[in-house]
Amino acid sequence: YLMTIVMGLHGLQIEKQASEIYRNLRKLVRSFSDFGGKWNVLGKHLKNAASQYDEGQTKLDKFTMQLDHIQSDSDKS
Repeated sequence: YLMTIVMGLHGLQIEKQASEIYRNLRKLVRSFSDFGGKWNVLGKHLKNAASQYDEGQTKLDKFTMQLDHIQSDSDKS
């Protein structure tokens, strides 16, 4: 009879632990989802920054070529 009680208590303990594990997993899922959203936003910002950098570099190169051309024409005079 005592063994049945011990087994019942052990079962309750396992059930409590399983419930706690489940709650912790739900928290992890929410945290991971939140992180994933922030990671995606960061990725978009980095892509936008790289695009702006490339566009700026292209304009800078054109501007530099124009200045070099003006300077070259000035040196010839």
